[in-house]
Amino acid sequence: MARSQKVFKATMLVTVVVILSKLSGFIRDMTLAAYFGTGIENDAYVSAYSLFYLPVLLFTSCISATLIPLYVQEREQQGLDRSNHFASNTINLFALAALVISALFYALARPLVRIIYVGFDAEKAALTVKLVRIMLLSLVFNITSVSVASLLNATEKYVAAQLTGFPLNFSVIAAAVFFSRRYGIAAVGWGVFAANILQLLILVPFLRGWFTYTPVIDFGDKRFHRLVQLAGPALLAMGISELNHMIDHALASGLNPGDISAMSYAYRLVQFVQGVLLLPLTTIMFSKLSKLAASRDTDGMLDVLRRSVLVIALVILPIVTIAVVLSTDVIKFAYMRGAFGMDSVRVTAGVLVFYIIGVLAFGLRDFMNRMFHAMQDTRTPFRVSCLVVATNIVLNLILRIFMGANGLALATSIAGYTGTVVLLFQLRKRFGLLGLRAMLPDFLKIAVSTLAAAAVCLAMHRALPEVFGMGRVFLRLAACSGVSLAVYFVCCLALRVGTLRTFAADVLRRGRGVK
Repeated sequence: MARSQKVFKATMLVTVVVILSKLSGFIRDMTLAAYFGTGIENDAYVSAYSLFYLPVLLFTSCISATLIPLYVQEREQQGLDRSNHFASNTINLFALAALVISALFYALARPLVRIIYVGFDAEKAALTVKLVRIMLLSLVFNITSVSVASLLNATEKYVAAQLTGFPLNFSVIAAAVFFSRRYGIAAVGWGVFAANILQLLILVPFLRGWFTYTPVIDFGDKRFHRLVQLAGPALLAMGISELNHMIDHALASGLNPGDISAMSYAYRLVQFVQGVLLLPLTTIMFSKLSKLAASRDTDGMLDVLRRSVLVIALVILPIVTIAVVLSTDVIKFAYMRGAFGMDSVRVTAGVLVFYIIGVLAFGLRDFMNRMFHAMQDTRTPFRVSCLVVATNIVLNLILRIFMGANGLALATSIAGYTGTVVLLFQLRKRFGLLGLRAMLPDFLKIAVSTLAAAAVCLAMHRALPEVFGMGRVFLRLAACSGVSLAVYFVCCLALRVGTLRTFAADVLRRGRGVK
């Protein structure tokens, strides 16, 4: 019981830190919107950061997926000194690889930008190249901080490993506020550079007392060879996801100026919703799922699947519906200040609608991916991710013609639902009947409650006058969404949605340490 309660509290603490990180990231995006809006400079910054983040994501997927289990195994079998020697060698080799990649990307920055962002004019392309090169100067620090964070996770110092998001947010905010008027968007690029150094510095103190660094480089280390071998599937899967993201931006580069910025701002709001709402849900459910997978309790895993689908639907559907109705107000509140005017609001609000309708699919897909990972099956999610990327590319090329940036966002959402459906079929193929019919009564009740909330929200949206200014927009948002959510939960209670009571009881039991 004590162990269960300790794990629950640790999970909740990590969740709080992640939510705070997401909130500071939201403030970062608000700041960038105020200073740069959806203009050429922000388009260049978003595109440059996406290109810089490609090697970061590849290294991160390789390190986080393999270093933790191998380090833990080495520590248990060979002791602390041998495991720290292995970790030091791994950190050094990855840092050396990052140095080589950064030099290569630095030299090829100009042709890469021209190939990927074919719609950019000469001015925007040159600015993007400049920003990419500034960020690449700190790639070694970024990758080293990823390695250190993985070591902290391996030793159950989870909170420390989650602190790296704060330096990025605060550095970018400071760069925009204090230096952008003089140096423009280049100041933000240097803010990213400073953040990557600070990310490493903030983690180093947590290594004291248990980790001894060794300045060694051993290319013949068989343990490192094993790490690289295991990292292949994870690296390819993550690489495909980032490739998909870059393809969206590449196609948007030929659209109207500011469309890339609008897509970035809207998608960050979607990520904020996912981080705040879905992370706690999947964390709580995944802890139980992992135990059931280890004990090969198929019935228990399917029960968790059914409950998770309903819980995600219970939480996400009303939020998505309200966000669609109030999309303009959401963007006004989040970004409308300074250089982010009403034209930017209209474009970003339209993109937000087509992105956020896919949040339910994104949440379900992420959970089912975890279910396959719990069963030590990484090939199925990889194959499905390939299908999702292919679907997204085809739909991008079609919908872009008729809907512009909105079509690119809609393609992402449709591809998300495609992946979710395919994963469900794969689970049915593995387990047989999933018992989805048992979910139908609760799902229909949730849908009816969502429609009631949508009707109330739409009525209030039309009745209340349009307002401007952060305070007034907030009050309008609070009134419409607050009443709509109240109607939603009253309907859920009146219709006796069992998922609502079950999920609340499960959280209370875990908080008391009851298994």
